[in-house]
Amino acid sequence: MTPENAIKLLANPTRVAVLKWLKNPAESFAGYSQLYDFDVYGVCASLIQDKAGLSQPATSLCLKALHDAGLVEASKVGKWTYYRRCEARMQETMASVTRCLQEL
Repeated sequence: MTPENAIKLLANPTRVAVLKWLKNPAESFAGYSQLYDFDVYGVCASLIQDKAGLSQPATSLCLKALHDAGLVEASKVGKWTYYRRCEARMQETMASVTRCLQEL
């Protein structure tokens, strides 16, 4: 992903919020319940939808954009999809954006 595409992706406050929540899901989703520990699969898309206050289609588009960029990983468990941050890709993206901004 180019730095310009990363900046565009991160210009959306909901996508940024989701990435923040997935950084520490046990804290961000305290009070929510799901079948699996957050450390095992990540966070169920339905919890992200509820916390974001978005419709299911809007939530899916948000998560798809993050997934397509490689910033989150998706795991299908039964009929549910769980998401977690891809920390290696997050680091690469931050470094790329930082380099781009330093060249300005």
